[in-house]
Amino acid sequence: MNYLAIIWQVAFVLIVLSLVWMATLVLLRIVRTQKKAYFSHLRQKITEAMAAILWDETGQAVIEDRSLWKSQMVPEVFLDFMALVRGEERDRLVRRLERNRVDDDMRRLLRHPRKFVRFAALEALAYFPGLPTAKSVDSLIERSLSPELRVAGMRTLVEIKSYPAVPDVMAEITKLNGGSRSLHAVLSKLALHRLRDVLAYLDRPDITDIERAALLRALGSSADYSVMDRLTYALEHGSAMIRAAALEGLARLEHPEAAPSIARRLKDDDWSVRAGAVRALREMSFDGYADDIAALLSDPAWMVQFEAAQALSHMGVTGRNLLEMSARAIGNETASRTASLALAELSAAEALQ
Repeated sequence: MNYLAIIWQVAFVLIVLSLVWMATLVLLRIVRTQKKAYFSHLRQKITEAMAAILWDETGQAVIEDRSLWKSQMVPEVFLDFMALVRGEERDRLVRRLERNRVDDDMRRLLRHPRKFVRFAALEALAYFPGLPTAKSVDSLIERSLSPELRVAGMRTLVEIKSYPAVPDVMAEITKLNGGSRSLHAVLSKLALHRLRDVLAYLDRPDITDIERAALLRALGSSADYSVMDRLTYALEHGSAMIRAAALEGLARLEHPEAAPSIARRLKDDDWSVRAGAVRALREMSFDGYADDIAALLSDPAWMVQFEAAQALSHMGVTGRNLLEMSARAIGNETASRTASLALAELSAAEALQ
C-alpha cells in the first residue's frame, strides 16, 4: 500500500511539473509575441519620424518625442534609410539628425548591454564624423572584450578619418592570429592614408611573420610605387608566408615592372607561393608569361593547377590556344585533364552569354 501511495505522489508531482512547464512556455510565447509587436510598432514610429525629418520642406522639423530617439532601434532604422537614399538626400538626413542631437543618443548606445545594439550604433556613427564620435568609439575599443566589436570600432574610425594607431591594429591582428578580412581592410586604409606609420612599424626588428605578412599585403593598397622595392625584396624571404604576402601586395600595387619578379616565383619550392604568383599575374592582366603558367597545369599541387587554368582562361585567345594544346597533349594526363575542365567551363560561360 505504501508503494502505491508513493507512485501516486510521484505521478501527481510530475503532472504538476508538466502543467507548470506548459504554462511557462505559453507565458513566454505571449511575452515574446507582445515584445515583437511592441518593437514592430516602435520601429514604425521611428521610421515615420525619420521620414518626416527627411522630407520636411521647410527644413525646420523638430523631434518632439525625445524618448523615441533613445531607442535601441534607431541605428538600425537609420542604416535602412541610408541604404535607400543617396547624395543630397543622405546629407540632408544626417544634417537634420545632427541638429536634433540624434547622434548623441547613438553614441550613448555604445554602452548598451546588448552586443548587436552596439554593433548597429558603430555602423551608424560612421555617418557622423567628428571628435565626439572619435572619442566615443575609442572608448568602446579600449573597454570592449569582444574582438568583433573592437574591429568594428576601428572600421568606424577609418570611415570618419580618425585613423587608429598602427600598433593598435597590429595588436588585434596578433590576437586574432592573422586577423579578419575587416581588419585587413582597416590596415589597407592605413597604408593608403598613413603609409609612413605603416612603414615605420614594418621596419621594427621584433615583428612576427604574421605581422610582416599583413603589412606587406596592405602595402599594395598604398597606391605608392615607392613600396615596390620592399615588396620585391620580400619575395626572397625564407618564409613562404612572407613571399606569398609580398606577391599579394604586388598584385594590388599593379606596377607593370613587378611582373618579372613575380614570374620568378612561378618556380618557387612552396606550392602556395607558386599559386600566389600565378594569381598575381592574372590579377595584373599580364600574359607575357603564358607559356610558363601553362607549364603549371601539371603541377603536383591541385591549387596551382587550378590557378594556372584560371589565369589562362582570362588571357583571351592566347590562353585558350594554350589550354587546347594542353588538352590534346599526350603523356601528360594531369595537364590534359585540368585544361579540359577549364575549356569546358569557358564553353559553358560562352553559351550563357
